[in-house]
Amino acid sequence: MATRYISSKTAFLYKNKTGNARHYIFIHGDVVNTKGKPQGDPKNKRIKVSTRYSKVDGWVSEESLVKKPSLEIYFIDVGQGDSTFIVTPKRKTILIDGGENDHAFRFLSWKYDLKKIKPNKPVIIDLLVLSHGDEDHLKGLIPIIKSPKIKIKKIIHNGLGLYKKNSNHNEKLGKLESLDGKKYITTSHNQLSDLKDSELRVNFQEWKDAITDEGGVDYSAVDTLSDLSIGDPDIKLEVVSPINEVDSNGDRIFRWFGDHGPTINGHSVAIRLTYEKVKIILSGDLNKKGSKYLMESTALQKLMNAHILKSPHHGSGDFYDKWLDYVNPQVSVISSGDNTDHGHPRANFIASIGKRSRSKSLVFSTEIAGSFAKLTKEEKKKIKISRKDMLHLNDKQYNELRILFKRRLHGMINVRTDGKKIFSARRVSAGYMWESYGGDSPSRRSISTKSI
Repeated sequence: MATRYISSKTAFLYKNKTGNARHYIFIHGDVVNTKGKPQGDPKNKRIKVSTRYSKVDGWVSEESLVKKPSLEIYFIDVGQGDSTFIVTPKRKTILIDGGENDHAFRFLSWKYDLKKIKPNKPVIIDLLVLSHGDEDHLKGLIPIIKSPKIKIKKIIHNGLGLYKKNSNHNEKLGKLESLDGKKYITTSHNQLSDLKDSELRVNFQEWKDAITDEGGVDYSAVDTLSDLSIGDPDIKLEVVSPINEVDSNGDRIFRWFGDHGPTINGHSVAIRLTYEKVKIILSGDLNKKGSKYLMESTALQKLMNAHILKSPHHGSGDFYDKWLDYVNPQVSVISSGDNTDHGHPRANFIASIGKRSRSKSLVFSTEIAGSFAKLTKEEKKKIKISRKDMLHLNDKQYNELRILFKRRLHGMINVRTDGKKIFSARRVSAGYMWESYGGDSPSRRSISTKSI
């Protein structure tokens, strides 16, 4: 038995070594385990495979299989919020944000079948990124961190905590002061030891407690123009936000953007990932003021160019056109809510991202893509997991999480690349099972930034 990966845009899992009857359709990057040698038509040999995607074995065209895995990016449908999971070619993993519900946890239970995972051999997340401390990015990470079947190796954040208002903290983000005629949040943290329990808001206290209880997790704030290493030499990770300003004492401070929301969003951790010819920007909730602030740096302007963009702030109307010009994406994914109506994605953002995209461009939305299969009566009786249960799941409940995720699978956007071509897809309910695009090489920039 050997592990192989789908190299074409899509590939069929056939029922037999000859004939057209099929069980399933794969997309680029899907993994299979081969059994035996290729057989059948010499011009189109098929090889028997087993796969986690189908309950039964089948046959795949030998031509559609390669030994080297691709970069996998899963934009998880968490409703109003963000969560992105990345698997690198060397099988290192990155989780960016977790929404405010259990949907990211459901995804991990589905992808890794957590009910079969033993605590002494947990699923490893090499890098966890908290873009900022808002609930719709932070809250869903807490049960993931606390799960005995998942081990987090490193956590990075923007340095902003959430505090109770008191004499030391006149804003939720800490102390707001005027320095040299400008307003700054002058409270920051790097390590967990910098945070005092008595001062923290409930959700940030839960966040701190979850990481502390796990023990041994590398936790630190990041700054622009720094590189991150996750043990995959094929992948380059660069931090493009937040900017680290310091006061006269050398302490880290954050430019105030007029209110709590714009400030915490505008200082989101944003990362550019490069794999061979393909560049990706994962932008958190960057907004208009935050993007303008970044564009004051010539060095950062040069780093914003990317082929794939996790669109900022759920497609909010609070965006900066010129920042989008610098990014000039080819594939954009908007993660927006389907329950609470925040008005995301906004019509003007969708129009703007389309106008500022490269040739052969695509714009996805988890909200638009999402469709929800109803639970059967039997499933409704069996599956009754509360938020409290998330912190102490048994194997049966891990399986229930997996079932619940499959009910929302259609809202997830899949983007894959071998470093040379870009593939993207989403599940659909119709018989062809996938809306898929790809095989396109990364497009050249279509917008000149010289005059911006």
